[in-house]
Parts: sequence; structure tokens; C-alpha cells
Amino acid sequence: MGTQAPLYRTLNPDRTDPLLARAAGFLEGSVIAGPVRVPGSKSMAQRILAAASVARGLTRLGGLPSSDDVVGALRCARALGARFPEGQRPDDPLAAALLRSGGEGQIVGDPPSPEGAARPWARLEPGESGTCARLFSALGALARPEGSGSEVVPAGTLSSRSSGPLFEALRGAGAGVEPAGAPDRWPALFTAATPRDSVELRHPVSSQEVSGLLLAMASHAGERRLRVLGPIPSRGYVDMTVGVLGRFGGSVRAEALASDTAGEAGTLFTIRGPLTAPASPFACEPDASAAAVALAAGVLTGGERTWVDGIGTGSLQPDVAIVPCLQAFGCSVEGSGRDRLVATGTPSRGARIDCGPFPDLAPVLAAVAAFVALRGLGGSALTGLETLPGKECDRISVLATGLRALGLGVEQGSASLTISDEPPAPGGRREALQLNPEGDHRMVFFGALLSLFEARIVCLEPGCVRKSWPGFWKDLAVAGGRLCSS
Repeated sequence: MGTQAPLYRTLNPDRTDPLLARAAGFLEGSVIAGPVRVPGSKSMAQRILAAASVARGLTRLGGLPSSDDVVGALRCARALGARFPEGQRPDDPLAAALLRSGGEGQIVGDPPSPEGAARPWARLEPGESGTCARLFSALGALARPEGSGSEVVPAGTLSSRSSGPLFEALRGAGAGVEPAGAPDRWPALFTAATPRDSVELRHPVSSQEVSGLLLAMASHAGERRLRVLGPIPSRGYVDMTVGVLGRFGGSVRAEALASDTAGEAGTLFTIRGPLTAPASPFACEPDASAAAVALAAGVLTGGERTWVDGIGTGSLQPDVAIVPCLQAFGCSVEGSGRDRLVATGTPSRGARIDCGPFPDLAPVLAAVAAFVALRGLGGSALTGLETLPGKECDRISVLATGLRALGLGVEQGSASLTISDEPPAPGGRREALQLNPEGDHRMVFFGALLSLFEARIVCLEPGCVRKSWPGFWKDLAVAGGRLCSS
């Protein structure tokens, strides 16, 4: 993390808005407590929009967040042929794409037709979202009429991220796949085909690859099988996809694939389609990743009762695991249940947590671990971080750099972070810190959480929270955060 601010563009010279500021953080004395408003789940919204774009009929939506990643999914859905009634413009982010009051809207799908003529060329612009790129690459390749062409054009760091197993699976399913630059990366050109009865995905690098194939195969009538060889990273996100498909009338059955050959065991998915728009509106529940940030903010600023409504411990979103994780650090989560997540008390001990099923919690848990270590209450270890280097930045390295800047001892592994139980020496680092998130929204959340309990910390590029939580700074300020920005 450097101390020099990157060039930050804005159309408005007023720097009082954190989204337009050079740096932002919270002041000492902030107390986050009570109900905290969080946006709808961007992970769920992207899956809902992907399914609705290839489902028969009109899907009524509610609770969609206005984040950049969801706007990218709306653009891709429209490019593939979905229609948005009532003059909505999902290709225009400034028009808040489909997102009216409460995130309500309608989408009419364009399901694949075996007898249909090839569709016009489609340019899909997922922004910087790996989820969106993988879901809609699969739909462009396997959920359009034979011979239809599409191009997935990335933005930002997405062009440096690869998805070789997905590209190879699409080729094996009969689609044409031609990367325009580096192999296995976007931008890439796809020529659509009807998927074969059995498709194989070998050693996926992301659960999103599995989800994309399940969505594409379920868009067709009849039964098909997807063989996934090797472990599925963050498997809970596949379960979320299966849940969404069930609302659209699709079905997915999973069973273990045994093998005596190393690396050949896996999972067999049996998929049945087609997809049909649900009769009742599909409401997107609050975002569990954002709820985790909110609850952590509460326990790090005094431990008064803090809660998020509309999402409970039974949610399919993997990040509801924040509840047992905060318990592991010594906090109370009494009151959490079907429709509410609650946390009270301050962290009182270190913890060892396997983040493999919920890697997006790693930045939040790293901030909690820092709080504990700085007070001499114990060390912590976060494991299962294999997917973090392939995100918007190398998250393991950025987290380690930030923790070391606080004077903490940190051991950084290829898939782990270990925070020492030795607090910094008295009279150590007291200089102001400008934490550079390297354009990653989750690193901004990490820096913001640190600023709640460590004086004189600000996070550069505060506006990149638009990717998942555009109202982050204001929502936490309403809940008690005292904001500073420059």
C-alpha cells in the first residue's frame, strides 16, 4: 500500500461526497449500532438476471442493488436479447438501469430455440465483474440459437483474469471459443451451439464456472449432465445458483463422482430445463457480504447491538457465515435467526477460520483479527484463501501490507494469512496512514473497518465501493459512523 494517491477522476469538484473524494475514513468516537441498511445481494441479483434473460415470460423483480456489477449484468442481459418494458434503459448506468424505488423492474427473457435463426452479433460488457463475465460467457455460448455470435469485452482488471476451464468446457460442449488476446482470458468471441447431453468441466478455478454452465444448460428443454472433475471452490455459490434455477422451474441434482485416479473425483450434476419466469415477483434479499461489514463495524466500535434485517442464518449466501465467525472471535450473535443477523460485544480472542467456503469474508475477518491483535488478545489465522490473488487485486498481499502497516506481525502464504499474537511495541507507529485498495471495493471495506478503531487512517479510492455497495459511506454514517473525507 503506497502513500501516493492515484489519479482519481470526477465530474464534480465538490469533495464532500466520499464517492468523489481522494480519500475517506471514519473518525475516532464513531459508534455503529442499531439497524444498518445494506443493498440487495449483487451475487444473487446477477444470477436472477442471468436466469431471467433466458427464461420464457416476464419476470418481475424487486430489491436489486444499483451496484456497477449489477448494471453490468443488465447490459449483458439486454445484449443477449432480453427486453425491459416501460422504456427502462439497462444499458445506461446513469439512468440507474432498471433500478427504480426499491430496485423494482421487469425483464422479458429471450430463451434459446433449436429451430431459431442465428441472432445478430452481441457485444457483452460485464464491466469488471468476474461473476458476470463467466455467467454470460456461458449463456452467449450455449443459450442462443446455433451460430449466433457474441463477444465478451472486459473492463479494468477483468482483462487480466483467466477462466481456462470454462473456455475448454464450452468448446467441449460444441461452442466456438476464440480469445481475442491472451489464451483463456477476455476479451473473447463465442459462437453459440446447443449444448451436448453431457458436458465436462475439469478443475474449475471458480464456482462461477459451474454456475454459468448450469444456467446455460438449464435454459434448454430436457435433461443434461455436467461432470465437474476436481473440487469446486466456494461451493456455496453453486447452491445459490441452484436455488435461483429452482425458482425458474429448473431442477438440478448433484451426486458425488468417485474415482481411484487422483484429481478425477468430483460432482455429477443432472440438470433439467427449460426455465420459465416465476408467477410471483422475485425479490433479491439483502447482501450477506455487506451485512458482514455492517456487523463487524458494530462489534469494532463498542459492541452495541447491531443488526441487518431481511436476511437470516438460513440464507443460501455463503457470507451469512459471518455469524459463527464473529462468535469465534468472542462476540455474541444472540437474536440472529430467520429474518435478521445480529451481533453484540467486542472481539475478545483470536480465531482460526477456514475462509474457503466464503472467501469474500477474508477482508472483514482480517480487520477483526487486527483489532484483537492490537489489544494483545491473541493471534489469528485465515486459511482457504486460494482464490483471493485472482480477484480485482491480489487480496492476500494487500491485506498483509495493510496489517503490517499497523505494526502487526503477519505471515503471508499462498492461501493463508497468520496474524501474530504479539501487539506492536508501545510508542510504535502513530503516523497517519493512507491505505491504497488498488481499486478493489473489498479492500476499501477493510480500510474503512480499520479506521473505526485505529486513529488517522483513511482509504484511497473510496468511490470504488460503487462495484457492490454505492451507499456504503452514507449508510454507515447514518448508523453512527463519523465520516472524514478529503
